[in-house]
Amino acid sequence: MGALALATLVVTAQQAEVQLPRFRAGANLVRVDAYFTKDGTAITDLKADELEVFEDDKPQKIENVELMAARGGTPPPTTSDPTTVQDMRDAAANSARLFTLFFDTYNTSLSGSYNAQAPVVALLDKVIGPADMVGAMTPDISPGNITYGRRASSIERYVRDTWTWGQRDRVTSTDPRDDEIKNCYPPASNQYAGIAASMIGRRHEQKTLDALDGLITHLDGLRPERKFVVIFTDGWPLYGRDENLARAIGNSVPGVDPVGVGAGGRITTGAKPQDGMSSTFASCERERVMLAYIDHQITLREMAQRANRANVSFYPVDARGLVVFDQDVSVPLNAQLSPSQDAGLLRSKQEALRTLAIQTDGVAVVNITNSAQELQKIFADVGSYYLISYYSSNAKLDGRFRRIGVRVKREGVDVRARQGYLAPTEAEARAAGVVAPRSSGGRLTPMSPPPPAAPVARALDAIAPARGNLPVRVQASGGRGIIRAVVELDVATLKLPEWTGGGDLRLVIEPERGGGTAQTLTAPFDPGQRSVALTGPAAPLDPGRYSVRAEVQPKGTRAGLRVTTFVTIPPATAEIGVGALAMRRGPSTGLAYLPTADPRFRRTERLRIEVPLMGEGFTPTAKMLNREGQDMPLVVTYSTRMDETNNLRLGVAEVVLSALAEGEYVLQVSLEKGGKTEEVTYGFRIVPY
Repeated sequence: MGALALATLVVTAQQAEVQLPRFRAGANLVRVDAYFTKDGTAITDLKADELEVFEDDKPQKIENVELMAARGGTPPPTTSDPTTVQDMRDAAANSARLFTLFFDTYNTSLSGSYNAQAPVVALLDKVIGPADMVGAMTPDISPGNITYGRRASSIERYVRDTWTWGQRDRVTSTDPRDDEIKNCYPPASNQYAGIAASMIGRRHEQKTLDALDGLITHLDGLRPERKFVVIFTDGWPLYGRDENLARAIGNSVPGVDPVGVGAGGRITTGAKPQDGMSSTFASCERERVMLAYIDHQITLREMAQRANRANVSFYPVDARGLVVFDQDVSVPLNAQLSPSQDAGLLRSKQEALRTLAIQTDGVAVVNITNSAQELQKIFADVGSYYLISYYSSNAKLDGRFRRIGVRVKREGVDVRARQGYLAPTEAEARAAGVVAPRSSGGRLTPMSPPPPAAPVARALDAIAPARGNLPVRVQASGGRGIIRAVVELDVATLKLPEWTGGGDLRLVIEPERGGGTAQTLTAPFDPGQRSVALTGPAAPLDPGRYSVRAEVQPKGTRAGLRVTTFVTIPPATAEIGVGALAMRRGPSTGLAYLPTADPRFRRTERLRIEVPLMGEGFTPTAKMLNREGQDMPLVVTYSTRMDETNNLRLGVAEVVLSALAEGEYVLQVSLEKGGKTEEVTYGFRIVPY
């Protein structure tokens, strides 16, 4: 397996303008990526009013719709693999798509590993493109040791030259612990009949599920965009509680060290190791009782829930193709299952794979003659897609699966979207730092601290994709009849050859529901310039919600980047605008404050936000809040300034970030007048140096 550990892998990465689904239990925000095609071609001109979202057949109010288009065909700026761990992580975070090939060595037969050659090669040659990256993993490889890279030759060589990686039906095991278990419970002994085989099967399944769970955590830290995990496996029976395995052997209770009298009359615990064993019989007994009471049905369900929140989609592949019998013919007659038992085992394994795929918006490739061709079809339409956000009308923390349905009003359009998600339980919400109601004396009473107010929750939701590097970002705020916006290029984008000469920015503003005339603002991106701030348009905008689409294009090229956000123009009676624009000052900016659309800040920086003011005679307050919406003892200064160019008065809140730990925070500006309070919140994340 050392060869696979070194399997470094394909394909560079350009940034993709993506913010993929995140599930925030506390605010009930659900983000769903949906793919719309017509005659096999992706649809990219849909409007928000053409879409409908249902949760458990109940219509949901759509908060936001964004078109995400990956630059999958853009050649990489360099052909060399990353040379450091940080470079690799950055490249993986910026890739158009990130693939992990998981080879389930313990639960794959030799026939499965042999037949996996074709689908793996098809993935590497036909699916993974020049802007994607790929890595490989087995249950024995730590997720932190996965190497993502550009060249897939090592993976292809591994599956072709070392196709015997499947260990399920091997007589000998590569895991020394399997031999220890066999020595503890010799299969030839009637007293120990079936114990070793049951323990080894459960242990192998446990190791695989633990490895996949660790992979989810690792991928969640790499990037917020969707991550694709292709699992090559024969499937899992998903073991549950087994009283027979937990039975007492002789007078020994499993899991308890035997007590005896040793030399010199001393009391001893722990049995003497049997011949050939490297651990005590007592340790085998402890593992036996642990494995007897596992419940992998629950484990898989919880893993799918975590994958949903981390935006990881699983694509299990049973490379054996059309399977008639799950058990290999080489199994001794006295150990073979009956045809009905074998069929039941096969169904349960395939159902486990389908369940994991469905609950993470993936596809299970089982009972398919041509797995390679099927994988190509599956990944053909995961380029351009729409990110739909809504707040679930079901606030219960019941851990139940909730069905999601996405419909489009346009005729002849095929829709594929996440079929649902698992709501968190109260315990999971509490562990994640989200509060929930609980029953007390038959009534529902709020736990302490209370849930954050809606503006705070929305501010936190807005920074959900902040861990990833996006090629271009846009942020906007609405004042009386005008929009202020900041468009910012990523540092990695500026380093691309096409941006050395600068570029052009086009900001298109149009009513969300249509019916109005689009207005356009333009500005240059000078060479080396990261962010541009614009205010407009010339003609005042009516109150309402508008889409703000930023289109940036390098000089002398036709290819460009596009990103969209939404902003609201407040009514004439409002005292304060909607949304805030941020500025940063730190070691890289000197004494200047530079506008930014990136909500990630470091402790060495200062943060300043500006909000449009439209009234007078109010009492202002600026303060820092934690992610639960509680006040923090941090000094926030408030002042006002006049934007003479646009005749716009701005409220300015500023804070030094050196006292904050890594995490998410909210900066809030409130205006109180006549007993009425209006407020604007800005969410941001403190990241490592």
